Amino acid sequence: MATESGSRERLSAAAAAGAGVRHIAELTGKEILGATGVQPVDDGWQVEVEVLEDTHIPSSEDILALYQVDLDTSGNLLSYRRIRRGKRCVIGDDRR
Repeated sequence: MATESGSRERLSAAAAAGAGVRHIAELTGKEILGATGVQPVDDGWQVEVEVLEDTHIPSSEDILALYQVDLDTSGNLLSYRRIRRGKRCVIGDDRR
């Protein structure tokens, strides 16, 4: 987004989360469960996206993954990586 002066405007957190989700969906081809975190960083945004990587019966055995997506201030992808993977019933968040 450009302002009248021509400078770039920072995306909102919601727009950054949406961009992160779209990038991971395109890159992985997997079902996206949603953005689970978004935070501003010096040069843009860091978004966490939860992905359903493999389905099982029962669904408690599904394999989920959490991806970290780094975006510039315009929502362009800078980098991504999978930071966690595990069964739906035990994946948890070990950062707490």
